[in-house]
Amino acid sequence: MGIIVEHKDSGKKYILLGTGFGAFKASRPSVFFGDWLPKEESGELTMVAVCDDQGQIGWIRSEELTVVQVEGRRPAEML
Repeated sequence: MGIIVEHKDSGKKYILLGTGFGAFKASRPSVFFGDWLPKEESGELTMVAVCDDQGQIGWIRSEELTVVQVEGRRPAEML
């Protein structure tokens, strides 16, 4: 069976393949001091690898998904 997840906004269902973690850091020159005092941004993203009914693999942010089934059973049935 596996784990079936649903995209919260679209309602589309996917098979969960795995999880991942992304981190980023970017900098750009500031308006007043250019490269001497650049504006820096960084963050972390928790991502999930999924595939659709056509077998196409993609990555979706974990907070955009809800688990619908695990091995054919709803999560509430397992607790």
